[in-house]
Amino acid sequence: MRRIAFVNEKGGTCKTTLCVNTAAWLARQHGMRVLVADLDTQGHAGKALGLDVRGLAPTVRDVLVDRTLPLRAAVRPTAIAGLEVLPANKALATFPLEVAAEGDRADRLRDRLDAVSADAWDAVLIDAPPSVSLVTENVLRAATELVIPVALTYLALDGCAEIIDSLERLRHEEGRAPLLSLVVPTLYRRTKLADEILAKLESRFPRQLARTVLGFSVKIDEAQSYGQTIFEYAPNSDGAQALASLAEEIWRRGPSP
Repeated sequence: MRRIAFVNEKGGTCKTTLCVNTAAWLARQHGMRVLVADLDTQGHAGKALGLDVRGLAPTVRDVLVDRTLPLRAAVRPTAIAGLEVLPANKALATFPLEVAAEGDRADRLRDRLDAVSADAWDAVLIDAPPSVSLVTENVLRAATELVIPVALTYLALDGCAEIIDSLERLRHEEGRAPLLSLVVPTLYRRTKLADEILAKLESRFPRQLARTVLGFSVKIDEAQSYGQTIFEYAPNSDGAQALASLAEEIWRRGPSP
């Protein structure tokens, strides 16, 4: 069971967009069983898959806090066959305080996923929060692969650098860290600054940089507003073609399940 986390310590980089639509593509086109684990208090992954997460319980917060609660108890189906979601909402904000005194506080997500049967899903795709926190540390420790979306702006590039530093610290402290499988340029516009940042990414990540660049897409935004993936809402759009290409590349880059 592959565990692929979508991470950038800067918000607005298309983390959720990539996570949800990659999961949908794997389920729809390849018949895979996929779990989207939302680790962001905004709950956008669940919302993008048609769930009303406000006031929802149990959620990922309950799974992380209560060791006796089966992970399956918080998993919800979606409109896409084979695709399920472990939702989050604002209740997740209390998690760091609730486990602050616990020695395993940074390994809660990894432990809960380890306890699930290896054939429960073909892949778990994790939508990380846009910040440095105990939740982010849980994500990095639980994942086996990382996808870093980088909006072609200076601040998103800085967020990418912070994640690389976090990976190095984890590797130094634990002797292991998830594989950086793909860096995805997103929100591309034909400007001098965007081209300069893209060139920096090509220089810094010659092997990990995605071949597909995700541009601005109104259709993707519209799809999310309706709680749908791009493949349901506008399957023939440029955004759908780009996200399908990226989903295939993400799956090819990692080890076989």
